[in-house]
Amino acid sequence: MVNPKKQYSTLKEPDERRIYIVDTNVLLHDPSAIFRFDEHFVVLPLFVIDEIDGKKKDPVIGYNAREISQKLEHLQLKEAEESETITIPNGKNGKLIFLSGHFSESFPRELALSYKDNAMLSQAMGLKETYPNRSIILVTKDRNLRVKSVALGINSEDYLHDKISEEYLASFFQPVQEIHLQEEEINQLFQTKGNENWELQYRKKWRLKENEGVALYDPNKQFFGMGIRKTDRLKYFDYYTTKLLDMPPKVLDDTQYTHNFEQAVCMHQAMDDAVKIQIIIGKAGTGKTHIAMAAGLEKVFKERKYDSIKLIKPVITKSRLGEDIGYLPGSLKRKLIPRMRPFVEKLRQFTTDIDSEEGYKKLLDSGVIEILNLADIRGSDLSNSFVIFDEAQNANPFQMRTLGTRLGEDSKLIVLGDPTQIDSVYLDKYSNALINLYENALQNPTDFTAQICLVQMVRSHTSRWFEKTIQYK
Repeated sequence: MVNPKKQYSTLKEPDERRIYIVDTNVLLHDPSAIFRFDEHFVVLPLFVIDEIDGKKKDPVIGYNAREISQKLEHLQLKEAEESETITIPNGKNGKLIFLSGHFSESFPRELALSYKDNAMLSQAMGLKETYPNRSIILVTKDRNLRVKSVALGINSEDYLHDKISEEYLASFFQPVQEIHLQEEEINQLFQTKGNENWELQYRKKWRLKENEGVALYDPNKQFFGMGIRKTDRLKYFDYYTTKLLDMPPKVLDDTQYTHNFEQAVCMHQAMDDAVKIQIIIGKAGTGKTHIAMAAGLEKVFKERKYDSIKLIKPVITKSRLGEDIGYLPGSLKRKLIPRMRPFVEKLRQFTTDIDSEEGYKKLLDSGVIEILNLADIRGSDLSNSFVIFDEAQNANPFQMRTLGTRLGEDSKLIVLGDPTQIDSVYLDKYSNALINLYENALQNPTDFTAQICLVQMVRSHTSRWFEKTIQYK
């Protein structure tokens, strides 16, 4: 084993490779992070391995912690002989170093080394003093740690591999486009008798994504219907007959909005059997859960398209204090129901005609509507199911991928969330599962994916007042 306190000869070599000291939170966010630094040196302080080990049983990030440990052990075993560095098989010949010692003697005494963030800063300063010709960068998702780094003269940055910009995120929150058709196009649209055949040849100038909806206007700027892109066609559907459980798109204040085009498109996508994955983003009170639950009930109980509804939501616990869902009394379902209250309340609202107030309980007890823990999804069967994944902004991209790989050809997945409401300490609004999936769906369009952003607050006038009036940073 290499003596970690000695100087590394490879770091003394005259080249332009940088040293990246990677924080624990980066690895927990992306278990493959060490492969993302090209030809440069990736340095992991040994106490990072201890922190990862302490997270292996965490209900949210335990899988990621175990994945990291497996990858690191695999890299060690692949190294043919003892060396001060381990080759990273990323196609760029990157190097991995496990770091011990190298604490700076000039580190400020008011920062206790017993706090591991400070220990990492001291090691970064020590490396900078030992290898002054190397560019040394601390990579962490901890904003306060980055602030202290700058104060101590250490370069630091956020992990940017899967992070999007503020401007790009804001571009998602746009209303449905408007398309103004000429009179001859409208005549062509309505030339057949059956409204199921009302369609136009798609024009590239419209710049629509697959399954994207639009509001249609005539030459006099009068609204007359909706359209949705289906490969090379623009299919018509009627706004006024678009309903879920006999409920139309909701407009809270018709003096401000005459229609809710976004909800109409969302309903159409949710009921479209050709759409296997629907991603709905929107702030609280825009109707995400309402539409998803209503569509699920229609598909399962009215159309009998699917056998069951699966309700999934990330369980955010105070895991740093050891408080896990397993410590709560009762069955798994009993533990999860309080955390699934938005689902349960919508279910209660939609099923008041089924044996009064007890209707929703019968559905939950029957197993036709099943509440699942995201941490246990790897052993679940999601075939022939209408799957609703709520608050996906509190999951990481790897959990989303795990969920997605459980789906069958006869399943439909609706993913909901508000990227501005992050409860997990390991995520932010730029790099969570919801935004990652939304961006990947935009970049890799298919005929079975659809995305929509709900922009109108429709819960209540008081809710809208709070949203518009109470500002925070």
